[in-house]
Amino acid sequence: MPYIIKSLGLIIAYLAAAKIGLVFGTVSSSAMIFWPPGGIALAALLLGGVRFLPPVFVAAYLTAEMVDAPAIFALGFSVGSVLETFAGFFLLRRFGSVDLSLNRLRDMALLILLGGLIPSVVSAILVPFALLKSNMISSEMLPDVMWQWWRADVLGIAFFTPIVLVFANRKSRFFKSRRAWEMAALWAASIAIGQSVFLGWHLPGIPPGQQLGLTWVFPLLVWAGLRTGRRNTALIQLLFLSQVLAGAYLQAGYFSDDFVRYGLANFWMFAMMLAVAGMALAILATLQRKAMHQIALNAKVSAVSNEGIVIVDADGNIVDVNPAFTVLTGYARDEVLGKNPRLLKSGKQSSEFFADMWKALIEVGRWEGELWNRRKDGVAYLEKLAIYTLKDEHGRVANRIGIFSDITQSRAEQDTVAHHAQHDFLTNLPNRMLFRDRFKQQLARAKRNDKKFAVIYVDLDKFKPVNDKLGHQIGDQLLVAVAERLKSQVREVDTVSRFGGDEFAILLSEVMTRNDVTSLAGKILLALHLPFILDGNTVNISGSLGIAMYPDDGSEMETIMSKADAAMYRAKHNGSNTYCWCGEYA
Repeated sequence: MPYIIKSLGLIIAYLAAAKIGLVFGTVSSSAMIFWPPGGIALAALLLGGVRFLPPVFVAAYLTAEMVDAPAIFALGFSVGSVLETFAGFFLLRRFGSVDLSLNRLRDMALLILLGGLIPSVVSAILVPFALLKSNMISSEMLPDVMWQWWRADVLGIAFFTPIVLVFANRKSRFFKSRRAWEMAALWAASIAIGQSVFLGWHLPGIPPGQQLGLTWVFPLLVWAGLRTGRRNTALIQLLFLSQVLAGAYLQAGYFSDDFVRYGLANFWMFAMMLAVAGMALAILATLQRKAMHQIALNAKVSAVSNEGIVIVDADGNIVDVNPAFTVLTGYARDEVLGKNPRLLKSGKQSSEFFADMWKALIEVGRWEGELWNRRKDGVAYLEKLAIYTLKDEHGRVANRIGIFSDITQSRAEQDTVAHHAQHDFLTNLPNRMLFRDRFKQQLARAKRNDKKFAVIYVDLDKFKPVNDKLGHQIGDQLLVAVAERLKSQVREVDTVSRFGGDEFAILLSEVMTRNDVTSLAGKILLALHLPFILDGNTVNISGSLGIAMYPDDGSEMETIMSKADAAMYRAKHNGSNTYCWCGEYA
């Protein structure tokens, strides 16, 4: 149903516009200088798609019937109108990528070129030939009729299609209350001056016999375009066009003799200038207002942003900073203007770091990462920084913008969370997950370099009686003390881990012989056998150790760890305070 209603509306609008063109734009019985329906048809297709081609055909055929034209002409006119409209629609969709809101001058130019100047050739060929075949013109008249028909369609599209598109854009506001008086004054002046210029009305204050020229019209057009928006400008254009047509038709005003002497050729040129200049000025003014609004918005965002923003020129000197920059760095705006951001340098980054940064800025135009800088008070902080390069129309660097935030605290919190996820909460030793990760790394290095390494599982003897007799608090202190003694017996490259309860594991990196591991196992047993003094209590424990070595006892992680665990249980079974190698007793 909506499609039928819209189709009927299109047909009615087409017929009404055709009536205006037939009455006011007819140069002769066979040609016109102005054809508004072409612009309405193209706008309908751009807004609604090719489904509106049938209504365009029907409307064109009814137009021909409205003037009692022969059937051959009616068919040729209808087909020419449809093909012209479809050609404009296809070219604009295929090659133009036109924004139907007409927010850019490029959109207006493409609309006239691809939607008007080129497609109008189609109807300018087909329709005059239909006239010739209907014996409505002679062959000698054909070139002139083609020329007139092309001009009529171009003007109709250039003038009416933008108007329809602008009013179809719901985002555009026509009436702005704060400019009501200005718009009223503009309309009053436009009506009065238009009547005087185009219809010959005498205005008060103008000497008798003196007529206002076209130079009075264009300031009004500039006023409308720059101050009142595209919709109001379109209506002012329509007002002037109506006055021009009425004056030419009544043979009054500026174009009073243009109808007879020039076939409205001067009118066509003026109407094209009116269509292009008015809408172009309105588009430029809209772009300027949007740009100014965007500048104001960016300034507001910069002022209230919690992220520091610094802008440098092509030489790297600071030209502006936002308030957050002062909060984060401690430097006031006046203290850094004209200076290089190197004043924030902490010295923690290498020259290679900055070389890679500048390489990315030069080759890609942007860089994102983290680096350490230093505040005015000398405190270093970690910042997340993004740098973007702005270039001028010649491709040269104009500015660079740095946007940064202080992530020192958040990074510390992340590191703390990551540390807790991989370490035992009580002893701060690596937990089972981190131990396995380091085991995998050591296994890969050993396979790659043909090296040996060993794993020692440690289980504490007599730990449960300590917990039962002295309490869990003393038990926890004992586990912490055991962790410290185990760490004191190994190298920094080795890993001591707590798996849980009273179970520990030691990863020995790159050992040379089994004797090296055996010697260390004896030292560990001796260290564990020494008394622990905890809150005035003397605690005596011992340990049972299970040992496995790569590659002698396996080549994969699960195999080696399983054999070390089994060896530990054999050592415990053998009476505790001893160690056992995988597959044998020691």
